[in-house]
Amino acid sequence: ETNMFKKRYIKWVLLAFILVYIGAATIPYIPHKEVNETCKTSIQQTAFYADKTGTERVDYIDDNTDALLYRLHMIEEAQNEIILSTFDFNADDAGKDMMAALLHAAQRNVKVKVIVDGISGFLDMRGNSFFKALASHENIEVKVYNSINLLTPWKLQARLHDKYVIVDDKMYVLGGRNTMNLFLGEYMEEKNIDRELFVYETQENKNASIHQLKDYFNSVWNLSDSKQYTCEKINKKIEESMHQLEERYKKLQKQYPDAYKKWNYEQKTIETDKITLLSNPIEAENKEPYMWYAITQLIKQGNDTTIVTPYIICGKEMYRDLTNLTKQKKKIDIITNDVASGANPWGCSDYLNQKKKIWNTGVQVYEYMGKHSSHTKALLIDDEMSLVGSYNMDMRSTYQDTELMLAVDSKELNKQMRQEVEENKTYSKTMGKDGEYTYGKNYVPKELGIGKKIMYSVFRIITVPIRGFL
Repeated sequence: ETNMFKKRYIKWVLLAFILVYIGAATIPYIPHKEVNETCKTSIQQTAFYADKTGTERVDYIDDNTDALLYRLHMIEEAQNEIILSTFDFNADDAGKDMMAALLHAAQRNVKVKVIVDGISGFLDMRGNSFFKALASHENIEVKVYNSINLLTPWKLQARLHDKYVIVDDKMYVLGGRNTMNLFLGEYMEEKNIDRELFVYETQENKNASIHQLKDYFNSVWNLSDSKQYTCEKINKKIEESMHQLEERYKKLQKQYPDAYKKWNYEQKTIETDKITLLSNPIEAENKEPYMWYAITQLIKQGNDTTIVTPYIICGKEMYRDLTNLTKQKKKIDIITNDVASGANPWGCSDYLNQKKKIWNTGVQVYEYMGKHSSHTKALLIDDEMSLVGSYNMDMRSTYQDTELMLAVDSKELNKQMRQEVEENKTYSKTMGKDGEYTYGKNYVPKELGIGKKIMYSVFRIITVPIRGFL
């Protein structure tokens, strides 16, 4: 009986520990914060529009191979400094392409700084000889934001979701692409469709968005939560990885010759009146929803908004804000993945559960069925304002993660993007007031397989208590 009592006691203690641990990881994020008055005033007083052409030009990158070419070219052009921030960095083909280019830049005395989120740091970088080879070079610094630490469960939910590359004070690319095969190059048949902006500075301007972005990077880089990733000792495996990266660089010049030619940036880009960087708080904690507040303020300034997001996971405050906007006669269309093609099963499952609540806000949802799943995060407001970046329309992006979006005042960019989203609507289905779906002329239904049907049935139950953390 004593042994049975001990076993039961141990089980209850273990169960209590698990419950306390889960609580420590989740409870700090359950109450959603409101934006403070200082931030509200700052956003409300920000002039997002300008009445004359600015100094920054942009290109809209809508192809995965072009996205890799831009990165390789930019790194090759660097004279002084390269900054790379990414949520996910894999040592796959695309990731090694980037590492090879960065290593070669460092070997010609360019200073390189790389920051990666703690999840990728734990799953992809920890002990990896290629990342160790990269970090071993004297001109390369690598940091991991909010490294996975099981002793601080209250920090596990806060992630670095920013994706950008900056070269000198001259150019940068920012959007939603991670550094891996799924988003860069043509290394996989299955890939995610994404969008980002290349921004080129034509003349020195202290108010330009590139300086806003560099200031933002420095604030994240200098956080106590951003820890150094180092190579303590170079062994034979790391030396071999270094050699492979050097050889890979030589092959890149043959594989992607266009990346190593001289580019005419004026021809590749279009003019803008103004570019403004929007961001969330950077600390690894429950956040005030700066990004969501800024987006809703911009929507208020216009009449017709189209939102492109991979999935929709709204909390009650987001539902409230959407409802208030549509009551103010703001037309809001949302293009998101059809559940049959979405790459995020959690987001798809939550949409099946929340579909009526989303529609009841007064927005019009287009369920997109493309050849590949869309990972794009963008907004178009009237015919002038365009937003592109990393922000998903969900509670994680709103309250837990670092996020960046570029708000671009440019009629030409808006027109280019609007043509694309209107085309995407023809590949979508949308619900009418009678509850019946109508189908775009290019929409081709895709039947869910039995495996996916079972998975969604299970996930629709699982997601209910954890939907704020998906």
